[in-house]
Amino acid sequence: MSTLFLRTLGLVLLLSVVNAKPTGLQNRATSIDASSIDGKFLFGYQGFFRRPGQGNDHWSINYGETPGPSNPGAVQVDMLPAVEQYPDECLFTSNFILPDGSKAKLFESNCTGIVDTHFRWMQENSIDGILVQRFYGDIGDASFLQLLGQIRTAAEKYGRVFAVEYDLSQIESSDFSNVVSNLLHDYTTNVAPLVSSSAYLHHQGRPVLELWGFGINKTKLNAADCSSIFHALRSANPNPYVVMGVQQAWRSESSSNPDYYNVYTQADVIQPWTVGAYDNSNYQGFYSGTTVPDKALTDQLGIGYSPVVLPGSSDRNRNGGTGQFGNRYSGSFYEAQLKNVLQIKPKFVFGAMFDEFPESTQAIATLRSNEVPPAANPGFYGIDNDMDHNFYLQMAGRYAVQLHQLWA
Repeated sequence: MSTLFLRTLGLVLLLSVVNAKPTGLQNRATSIDASSIDGKFLFGYQGFFRRPGQGNDHWSINYGETPGPSNPGAVQVDMLPAVEQYPDECLFTSNFILPDGSKAKLFESNCTGIVDTHFRWMQENSIDGILVQRFYGDIGDASFLQLLGQIRTAAEKYGRVFAVEYDLSQIESSDFSNVVSNLLHDYTTNVAPLVSSSAYLHHQGRPVLELWGFGINKTKLNAADCSSIFHALRSANPNPYVVMGVQQAWRSESSSNPDYYNVYTQADVIQPWTVGAYDNSNYQGFYSGTTVPDKALTDQLGIGYSPVVLPGSSDRNRNGGTGQFGNRYSGSFYEAQLKNVLQIKPKFVFGAMFDEFPESTQAIATLRSNEVPPAANPGFYGIDNDMDHNFYLQMAGRYAVQLHQLWA
């Protein structure tokens, strides 16, 4: 074999390594398969932050006070976003004074640069995509319709997936007369045109649709009305593959509330809402005593199972400043959940949440403890000082890769 041949072969092999596409823990840059929900890691996406005076301002801050509202109840968040990667045109200034003397900036969700940045982060961290919240009380809000279009564009650009999730928690049976017709109109008019997107998530040839809130507050929405919503949308055109977000103790309702249980078990996938059901001290017991039996029953019923994971939560300011801030335990709480849910090979994992600052469950870029306003009123807390701002999104991405491998 000639020396020239060996040198040529070596050069070819070297170039093949250099030009190889990234795999494993590197970013999942190729487009996600939008034809199946199996093995996906999907975040819930709120998209409900607006500039002052635009309505739906879930920052809910009295912007007139300096150095920021002195009353904790006037502030709906305990943590603040890290905004250095967002375009300036998507930001606005609050009166909260940061340790360096500058004023904290907040973002506007329905700004194209915000949505684009969020989907770029998903691609960089191997996150498959989102279930975008469609709040029943806001289905007529033009800014949320604008957001759906921005999400479609960004998902297609970065090869991620998206699907719509109706948040039904605002619906009451006492005022139900137009609910079904309103939902059907929104689905056929505003959601159906989205499903032709190459990025809209499908399963078994049907567009994915989540219905969230069944059984969460039984005093507001009874089982019969839950059933009416489910059957109306399930039979709509295009016929959806239905994920149902239900209360976390749903299994026990087979005897205590069979009318609700019978609705839950007609879904294609059940997703128990477990935020607030456990904390770091009792999570392992919850996993073995609730999550594992949940998965076993859904397997028996032939229904998919989607566990919820969260990095932590806190709502001290929303509750008027009483109690303590939450604790993320330097990521160990989140990692314990991520490790455990992989053991049961779920249909897909739901991350609560991508951008939920009011409940402090957000996974995206957040200020560190030494970067938040130092003033005691109303007070804020941050992630660990040695963490990357996107630490929790990065952690989710590492386990998303392992989930992909389980279903490969």
